[in-house]
Amino acid sequence: MTTQVKIPQNTTISFKTDLKGNIIFVNDDLVKLSEFGRSELLGHSFKKIQHPETPGAVDSQIFKTLNSNEPWNGMLKNQTKSGNYFWANTTITPYYDAEGKTVGQMYVGRTASETQIKKGELFYLNPKSQQSGFILNPKKILYKFKIKTKLLFVFGLMAIMMMVLGINLILIKKVEYEGAFNRFKGAEYNLSLAQLMRLTAKHRGLLARVLSGDLSAKEGSLKIENELDSSYQKFLELNEEEGKHFHVYELSKETYNDWKHLKEVNLNLTPKESYIAHVKLIKKMLNVNSEVGESSGLFLDPDKDTYFMIDVSLSKLPYLAEKLGQLRATGLAYLGKGEKAEDSEKILIQEIMGAILGHFEAISVSITFITKFNPDSKTIVDTYKHAEADFPSLHALIQNRVIKEKKTTLKPIEYYNATTNLIDQIFNVNEIISKQLSEKFLQRAKVAKNYAIIITIVTVSILTFLILLQYLIIQSIMSVIRNSTNIISQIVRGSGELKENLDYGIHDEIGGLLKWMGVFILNITEIVFILRQVSGELSDKSKEAANLVRNYSATTQDQAASTEETSAATEELAASVENVFLSISTQADHLKEIEKVTLDFKIAMAEVANAMVGMTNLTEEFYRQANDGMLTTKNTADSIHTVNQKAELIDEVVNIINEISDRTNLLALNAAIEAARAGDLGRGFAVVAQEIGKLAEQTALNTRNIQSLTTDTKNAIKTSVGLMMNTEASFRELLSNISKIQETAKLVSSAQDKQTADTHRIVESVHKINENSLHILNAASQEKIAVEEISKSIETIATGTQVIADNSLVLLETAKDIEVTGEHLQTVVETYKY
Repeated sequence: MTTQVKIPQNTTISFKTDLKGNIIFVNDDLVKLSEFGRSELLGHSFKKIQHPETPGAVDSQIFKTLNSNEPWNGMLKNQTKSGNYFWANTTITPYYDAEGKTVGQMYVGRTASETQIKKGELFYLNPKSQQSGFILNPKKILYKFKIKTKLLFVFGLMAIMMMVLGINLILIKKVEYEGAFNRFKGAEYNLSLAQLMRLTAKHRGLLARVLSGDLSAKEGSLKIENELDSSYQKFLELNEEEGKHFHVYELSKETYNDWKHLKEVNLNLTPKESYIAHVKLIKKMLNVNSEVGESSGLFLDPDKDTYFMIDVSLSKLPYLAEKLGQLRATGLAYLGKGEKAEDSEKILIQEIMGAILGHFEAISVSITFITKFNPDSKTIVDTYKHAEADFPSLHALIQNRVIKEKKTTLKPIEYYNATTNLIDQIFNVNEIISKQLSEKFLQRAKVAKNYAIIITIVTVSILTFLILLQYLIIQSIMSVIRNSTNIISQIVRGSGELKENLDYGIHDEIGGLLKWMGVFILNITEIVFILRQVSGELSDKSKEAANLVRNYSATTQDQAASTEETSAATEELAASVENVFLSISTQADHLKEIEKVTLDFKIAMAEVANAMVGMTNLTEEFYRQANDGMLTTKNTADSIHTVNQKAELIDEVVNIINEISDRTNLLALNAAIEAARAGDLGRGFAVVAQEIGKLAEQTALNTRNIQSLTTDTKNAIKTSVGLMMNTEASFRELLSNISKIQETAKLVSSAQDKQTADTHRIVESVHKINENSLHILNAASQEKIAVEEISKSIETIATGTQVIADNSLVLLETAKDIEVTGEHLQTVVETYKY
């Protein structure tokens, strides 16, 4: 059963592949975590550590992203040699040669959170559903579009909203214009009707006099008939234009036909019949007046300056005039009867006067409001006040000389003139109000029309301005983003230089981000400059160390050969001493042969002495070279330590960039909140904010890549420091072993000096062997012991030499590792130009 292995905190796994996907570099953390040996990974496909459950959609997405020269980031499931697995938050970026050509991919993995692992597991289980889920996500949909497309959409939406708003205002003003124009036409129609009613009422009074026998009124009635004919012609023309629109066309035609009929038969009618015919005609006119008021919207006018004028003109003054007309006709009929008049007619006259008084009171209230809301209504008010002031005189006249007198002394002509004068004043007020209404509604129509024209011009101007502003804003933003992206991508690919300037003189948030990115590039330039120097120096020092170790190895081999020769000589010496000892014990008579053997032994001891001197000189030279190697290693370690200190600066700069990115994200979040508060008008600014947030996330991603590179560099430096420390320890152990060899050589030299002295004593004692064979036997025994000591010393030297040889091989491997690390560091640094 497989188990999940977690990447330790503060650990970064990384490896490089060529364009075929074969691994060409792997760091120590990945080697340790994957349980594969370095040699098992190098030269093999990256799929060796990729988990077999990886969906093909992941590989396709990675391939598509890298082919567009863009970095890919996501969750990858990897396997270990033992079959376990681990999740890594992986960033894959193309890397380039000195000419900017893509030569492979760089994989950098970090610890993944539990949330990221759960999302990765869901995606691996069902990649199709996850992909469709992404499509339904509004943010994912927005991320699919470029900034230019989103800005065009936002500005286009604003332009459409502005156009809709302008059209809406134009339509509103169109409705206002049409309403004002309809009311204007309605006021003209009612003005024409008021003139007709005034003339008809006047004709009714004159004809009543004529029919009552007052022939002096006939000429006036004929004159009024001509005026009525002329007014009806104008009325008919107006009816042809607006009658159907106001739904009074047929009723107006019918009114005119009634007038024609009345005109033809009026002389054949009795006064009462004539009065009734005129009343019917005026009622039809009042019906037309009411219908026009409703159809034209006069009754629905909401403005205070015209509302009360319409109420007085359409509803009150015509009925007041009609009541006055009834008062005139009833009074003339009463006066015409003379003594035959009945009291019921007086009561009717009093009722009509009461109704007239009520109309005056109602109209007076409306006139007060007209005065209040119309500063230019002086003519209306004055004319009405004059008519209102004349009514008490008429009222007193009727009361005193008609109602109260049993036999009236009031002449019909006086009564007619008094009532007609008041009726003419009321109609005059109505005509003045109708004219002012016409003027007001005409002015309103003109204002609405002009306002609609102004709105159209303003809307077109604003749309033109928005289009121009949209073009300028998109060009300014996109040019900065494109140039900055090209510069940074060229720097990463190695085709650009670190000295590129990102300061465009912009003072907004993008300008601030570019300035800090410029500062970051300057810091990277300094670090790259130092790393390039140190990496070259590290490579040279490692090569020198390797050469020195090779020399040490050759010297060690020579030392081993010398030791073998010395060991052989020691064995021969031991054999000779044994023979001498046996010869002395068994054959004392072979003194001459012993003397010869002793001389040979003396010569051999001299050779041993010379060999020991050479070995001593060789160990001293080897000690000096080893000490120089240790000092060189120490200097190299100090240089690497300096590189490590400079690399720490990258973390500080990366922290600054991360802080800027966080602040930019916070600013984008605040802008999105404010845009949400602004409602629909803030949607454009929300998208821009989201795009700024996205730019900050992309900056953070690039920062993480740089941090990954820095981490690899620091890990390589730490590895180099460890290797250098191991090398220094090896040198120290080598020096310790050389010291032991020197001490052993001193013992061997001391034994050799003693052996030489013994040899001299043997030579001197050869002649005395016969007398002192026991001393010779003891001396031979001591010689045997000395030879054994020499043999032991030679074995010690041989052991020390072997230790030196083994340490030399370890030191050589360490020097090679340092050389590879230096070359890798130099390759990474040379990617950046300055």
